[in-house]
Amino acid sequence: MIRSTKNSKNGENLFEYGEYGLKIAENLKDIKCCELFFQKTKSYEIGLEKNSIKDCNISENFGFSTRVFDERGSLGFSYSNNVSKKNIEKTISTAVKMMKAGSPNSEFKDIAQPAKSYPNVSGLYDKTTKNLDLEKPFDLIEEMIKISSDENQVITHSGEFSLSYSKYSILNTNGVEAHSKETAVSLSSSIVVKNRNNDETGNGYHWQVERNYEKLNASEVVLKALEMAKTNLNRITAETMKAPLILTPKGVITLILNSIASATNAEAFQYNRSFLVGKVNQSIGTDLLNIEDNGLIDGATGSSSFDAEGVPCQNKKIIENGIFLSLLHNTYTAGKDDVESTGNAQRNSFYSTPYIGAKNLILKPGNFAREELFEGIKLGIILDATADSPNLATGDFSGLIMNGNIIHNGEIKESLNETMIGINLLDLFNRIEKVSKDFEVYGSRIAPYVKISSVQISGM
Repeated sequence: MIRSTKNSKNGENLFEYGEYGLKIAENLKDIKCCELFFQKTKSYEIGLEKNSIKDCNISENFGFSTRVFDERGSLGFSYSNNVSKKNIEKTISTAVKMMKAGSPNSEFKDIAQPAKSYPNVSGLYDKTTKNLDLEKPFDLIEEMIKISSDENQVITHSGEFSLSYSKYSILNTNGVEAHSKETAVSLSSSIVVKNRNNDETGNGYHWQVERNYEKLNASEVVLKALEMAKTNLNRITAETMKAPLILTPKGVITLILNSIASATNAEAFQYNRSFLVGKVNQSIGTDLLNIEDNGLIDGATGSSSFDAEGVPCQNKKIIENGIFLSLLHNTYTAGKDDVESTGNAQRNSFYSTPYIGAKNLILKPGNFAREELFEGIKLGIILDATADSPNLATGDFSGLIMNGNIIHNGEIKESLNETMIGINLLDLFNRIEKVSKDFEVYGSRIAPYVKISSVQISGM
């Protein structure tokens, strides 16, 4: 089934409308500053369910939002998915009314200031991908279906292909004028297999995100999901013990990178909701813990020349040799701390206000081959996925291993069932013994394998 939605105004010029909105805002006497965010998007999705194509959705949208502030710091926000000069006037007027009715905020300083220049980041937009023949992705889906159909252990296979094109402009009364366009494509595969001898099942999931359609590899995505699913058969429950832990790149993303992204969010920090509060410029892990947030990698899915407020993106060292160095800021949190924004403002779409998010978050690879991390482990576990998250206020983690295996004498053996691990994140950081030089890229996260000297393992 194909569904298509289209906004009738999506062909208009973003810059022209932005200039019109700014002229209106600059004539308003009650405001201190105003920001306009315009966004035009096209998206295309193909759903895969029970090893067959479920549906195909095509959508286009063109909308904008405005934020206005007065001298009290009161915010007014309004948006519309119908762009016209009349609606721009109406939306700004609505935002001003909300601003006047809003509460003062003495901690607000200002919106973004104009940059002297923006960094040149290449590979964010691919014309061929934007204009892709919409029949072409069906070849990828059919390839995925064939691979899983040839495996007699597969009992269900689902997944999705998606393509998006986004063009956006940010303008404000301080003089910011930033314009960009981007493409992104993704492919995912989720597979469940069954052991025909005992009816035991195992599941696996893998995905790929790129800026360029030609870089997608359907067979690799399916085969890695299938490999994981087979590895999760023959489950056992581990005994309660303390033992070494190896985190796969997916495990590193879950337990380390995503935790650091949230814990170094300046808003969480300012509200004392981070276990890292009070630890800036202090050691929080071994010297093998090196994390950076780099928004300037050519072609990476988390890269951009500027953030969602028009602030230039940069490469920031978050943790270096175990020393916690930097928070992630947007203009509001930066103003509260009297520092410069780090260019980490993000938006879900034109209908949301900016929030803080990492760009390309990277745990830098080490010097060990992957196989060297397993050497000397008589009994341990390898963790690939858990559905649980750490308590970011305390750093405590107690979670069920969804995808993981026992390690016997340096070799990966049976998969785990009803087994939990428990550790505080600071303790985990300080128990990092080895980091592999092998790494994997999952969208805007880049991670190697990491060996933790010991964690608490509990069989349920």
